[in-house]
Amino acid sequence: MIMQRRTLTGSPIALHGRDRFEDRMRRITERSLRAASMKVTEMNPDLARWYCLLVKKGREFDVENSLRDANVEAFMPRERVVKVRYGRKTESDIPYFPSYLLVRCIPSPEAFHGLRRHRNVLDIVGGASGYHIIRDENVAMFKRICEGAEAPRVATDKTFKEGDRADIVLGPFAGFTCIVTAVKWCRQAKAKVRIDVHGRPFDIDSMPLAFLKKS
Repeated sequence: MIMQRRTLTGSPIALHGRDRFEDRMRRITERSLRAASMKVTEMNPDLARWYCLLVKKGREFDVENSLRDANVEAFMPRERVVKVRYGRKTESDIPYFPSYLLVRCIPSPEAFHGLRRHRNVLDIVGGASGYHIIRDENVAMFKRICEGAEAPRVATDKTFKEGDRADIVLGPFAGFTCIVTAVKWCRQAKAKVRIDVHGRPFDIDSMPLAFLKKS
C-alpha cells in the first residue's frame, strides 16, 4: 500500500494575519497624516502652528523627505560644514539640532496621531499639557540661515559650565529653561542641554551657547 503525503502550501496563518494588521495600521496612519497635510493647512492657514518632532538620530533627512512626499510642510534647520578627508575639502549639510525636525499643521488628534506613527518619528515635543508650539519668527530665522543669510550675532557667555541653568532665548526652543549637561568649546561653541516640557525631559545635543542666557 502506497501512502500519499499531502503538502501544504501558502503563507502561515499567523504571518498572513500579521501582514493584514500591519497593512491596516499603515492605512490608518496614512489617513491620519492627511489631516496634517498642506491641503488642510491651506484651507485654514491662521490655525496652523509649528511643532517639533523627535526623530531617530541620523534619520532627520529621511523623515523630512518622506513627510514632504506626504504633502506635510516639514523643515529641518541645517548648517553647511566643511570637512577635510584625504586632503580634500568637502561640504555637506548637517542638522542644526540633531534628532529634531519642525512641522507645520493644524492641531488635531488625527494629525498628531499620523505624525507620531510616521516612520522614524519617536515623539512630538510636549507633555500632558500639550505640545510645544514654535513661534513663526523663530522658524523664519532658520529658513533665512538655510538660504545663506548669516546667523544672528549674539555675544557668547564664556563662563558656561556643566550644571548651569540657562534660558533659551533664540531658536525653536526659545522660552524654555534648560540645564547644561556638557559644553564643547570650538569656533561656534555649543552645549548639550536638557529641557523640561510639561514634566517630560528632552535632551538637545547641539545647542549654540549664543542661544543661551544664564538664569
